[in-house]
Amino acid sequence: MSQTTSKRPLTVLQKNTKKDVIVRLKSEVEYKGKMENVDSYMNLIMTDAEEVNQGKTVGKFGRVIVRGNNVLFIKLENEF
Repeated sequence: MSQTTSKRPLTVLQKNTKKDVIVRLKSEVEYKGKMENVDSYMNLIMTDAEEVNQGKTVGKFGRVIVRGNNVLFIKLENEF
C-alpha cells in the first residue's frame, strides 16, 4: 500500500514566493508577474505585473496587490 503526501495549496504558494505566476481573477482578468508574498487569505503581492488578455499584454504595472477572494486560480512558473 503506497502512501501519498497531500499538498496544501497555501503551503505550495508560500514555498514558491519570488517565482513567476499567472493569476486569473473571477472577473476573467489575468495577471502575470512575480509573486512577492502571499498570506493565509491568499492575498497576493506581485511585482513586474502585466495584465494579459488572450496571451497579449494589455497593461504593465509595477506592483499589484490582489485580494484572495477575487482569485479563480494561480498557476506557478514551472507549470506554464
